[in-house]
Amino acid sequence: MPQESFFGQFTLDEEAAKKLISSPRTKIRHTNVPNDLKLSKSERIINAERVLNSRKGK
Repeated sequence: MPQESFFGQFTLDEEAAKKLISSPRTKIRHTNVPNDLKLSKSERIINAERVLNSRKGK
């Protein structure tokens, strides 16, 4: 059974970990909402930089 620790992180026992590993993958549908799931690491960094810079002016 997962339990929340002091810092908001979760620890799993072996049974819960096996259940997560054996669960089927979730297929993510294509939407027009921007996300970085299929970007490379360098593209994610560039995208994050752009988002953070756009928030500085607000």
